[in-house]
Parts: sequence; structure tokens; C-alpha cells
Amino acid sequence: MKKVTLTIATVLLAGSLFAQDFKPPAPAVSAMQAKYPAAEIDEWYDDETELICYFESNGEFGSAFFTKKGVWIRSEFPMDEMELGEVTLDQIFEKYKDYEIMESLKVTDTKGTTFKIYIYNAIIESDYLITVDKGGKMISEENLTVEDDSFE
Repeated sequence: MKKVTLTIATVLLAGSLFAQDFKPPAPAVSAMQAKYPAAEIDEWYDDETELICYFESNGEFGSAFFTKKGVWIRSEFPMDEMELGEVTLDQIFEKYKDYEIMESLKVTDTKGTTFKIYIYNAIIESDYLITVDKGGKMISEENLTVEDDSFE
């Protein structure tokens, strides 16, 4: 647990040291305060398609995504892979043998809650982003592996 806390603290410190000088528009700040009133804001980021607010609320770290006009798009929170359930994990590992879960996120938007699972296979250097619904049904899978032909 100390390692996890230390890692999180290090990431937050590094993020604040290299944070962009960005002041979010007032509608986004108001929407964030309404959505997560107890949140301690770490950083706002403008990725040009949406505004991202990294925060901590009630001991939980997350990110909330907004339009520039302050409309909430979605929120993402890291989660323990065991929360996905044994059946879902079995389905993933049956299809993706020799892969390991690198990160699991609980994603909530206006349509409901889904789970994003990033998996990686070190042997073949392959990674995927899998999205499942609350029942464990696979919604999508995206191959994130980048082929590098620059040395051929």
C-alpha cells in the first residue's frame, strides 16, 4: 500500500511540475464543481477536443471530461481488475492468451457505465483496449499495437 501511495504521489507531483499553464473556462469549472463538489482539483488539461480535469474526491482519483461550454461528457476512475468479475476475466483471458491487464477503468457517461481494460502481451509486444458493459459483454476491442516499419 505504501508503494501505491508513493507512486500516486510521485505521478501527481511530476504532473504538477510539468503541468501546462491552462486556465479552464468558467462554465467547465462550474460544471466540475456541481458534478464533484468534494473534489480537490489536481490539474486541468485542454486536449483540443475536450477539457480534462484530473482530481481526487473522497480518496478516489479520477478524471472528468467536459466540452469548452461546460457540458460533462464522461468520468473515468481506475479500478481493481477483480471488480470486473471472474466470468469477464475468464472471457478476456480465453480470447487473449498470454496477455496481462495493465489498467482497468470504470467509465461513466450519459449512457451509463462501461469498463475499459488495457491488456498487453510482452512476448509479441501487442496491446488492446477492450470495452465491456456491466454484464461483462464485450462492446468493442481496439488493437493499439503500432507497427514500426521505419527500420526496413
